[in-house]
Amino acid sequence: MSLIPKEETVGVLAEVIAARRSARSFSTDVPGRTDVERIIAAGMAAPYAAAMSADGALDRRFFVLTVGSAAIGVAAEAIKAHARQALAASETPAPLQARLRPMAEGRILGVGTAPYYIVVAERAGQVALQSLAHVLENMWLMATALGLGMHLVSVTTMMSDDSAFCGLLGLPVGEYALNGCAIGVAAQQPEARPAPDATGVTGWLA
Repeated sequence: MSLIPKEETVGVLAEVIAARRSARSFSTDVPGRTDVERIIAAGMAAPYAAAMSADGALDRRFFVLTVGSAAIGVAAEAIKAHARQALAASETPAPLQARLRPMAEGRILGVGTAPYYIVVAERAGQVALQSLAHVLENMWLMATALGLGMHLVSVTTMMSDDSAFCGLLGLPVGEYALNGCAIGVAAQQPEARPAPDATGVTGWLA
């Protein structure tokens, strides 16, 4: 791989980064399996710090749940039950309660409202959540490059200790960090926004 930047490549990458948005609604169009596999491959290529250790073999897994499937129904019910349980706990902070209420009622954006809900699992460790963030960023950029919409299903991070959710994935409870996203064709094209100017927020230290 050449380390010499190619302006055409840099320009395309900049366009993809600038175009990346969160999709809030999805059309009924279903992306092809090849596109989904390319998005997953991009996630698989993300950094994995634990793999640099002597015994840190890569243990990252992807689960694709399709709209209308039995699996998506089980996942939605598990998330709904988890949200209700969290709402019943007195120590749940008010901002989190506001996020959980729609989920407790079964309104879970991306789970059943998009063609695909993809759960990513990585062996739990000190940097597992950071590693999953890199995975989802790679997936998001690839989805954008393919002209598809993506929405982070952040409630997935709360499901690693849920027996019903982990049982659906065939994972032992509490041993994997989780995150997830919804993939599909965005129902509405996001509005263009000006490119950010890094000049005013960058300090050059001598």
